[in-house]
Amino acid sequence: MKLHLQRDAHRNVIHAYGPQGIVIHGENYGQGLLVGAEWLHSPWGPEHADALELAHFDEVVPRRPDIVLLGTGKHQHFPLELLRALRAAGLAVEVMDTSAACRTYNILLAEDRMVIAALLPPAA
Repeated sequence: MKLHLQRDAHRNVIHAYGPQGIVIHGENYGQGLLVGAEWLHSPWGPEHADALELAHFDEVVPRRPDIVLLGTGKHQHFPLELLRALRAAGLAVEVMDTSAACRTYNILLAEDRMVIAALLPPAA
């Protein structure tokens, strides 16, 4: 799905997403990624949400975002032990499928919220 044109070229806005990957600044990311307003890390994470571990979030915890959006691929998965560990580390985490996480990330970014999206590939 292609999203609307963003005016702020310096921020990491998600311009499109789908089974082929996630597009940011014209570059397609077919693997998982961590993305915030001004930084991006890819490739990131395992192929499936069940394999996620606290160590996958080592770059996220010290950034202290307002919220972390966890996109778990094509379907929503709740890795309960990981969620407990992330919350114990002081992170507010919302879990959704990756498509919903991409849309929510852009909305929160437009509101100038300190948001980080941890996105597994939309086809996973």
